[in-house]
Amino acid sequence: MPLTTLTFGYEKPDSSVKGDVFWEALERNIQRMNDHNHDGATGSFISSSLEPVSADNWGADLGNSTYRQLITLPNERLFDDTRIEVRKSTGEIVYADIVKVSATTFYLYTNDNSASYVISYV
Repeated sequence: MPLTTLTFGYEKPDSSVKGDVFWEALERNIQRMNDHNHDGATGSFISSSLEPVSADNWGADLGNSTYRQLITLPNERLFDDTRIEVRKSTGEIVYADIVKVSATTFYLYTNDNSASYVISYV
């Protein structure tokens, strides 16, 4: 078979594919890439996870009403390979200071030690 249809419909030509067959398959693949949205049908889901951050775990005041928590990344994620987004429980994004401690841990800083957050990892 000169064209093998892969997961999510992409077409992989073998070495025998030439000319119009190759270019038409390339065009279909480009269109498929343009149309995908990681919905599980046109592309794989983007793996993510959520983690609550409790207000009970803020450390002592570091000065100037600054508090921090040491957070460990879930599911064997690595800091350098993960996008971290912090939100309030109401959904608003919080642009908190995040400082890497190790490959799998980081400090999350806040100026409100009564705040609880939800962290999204992608």
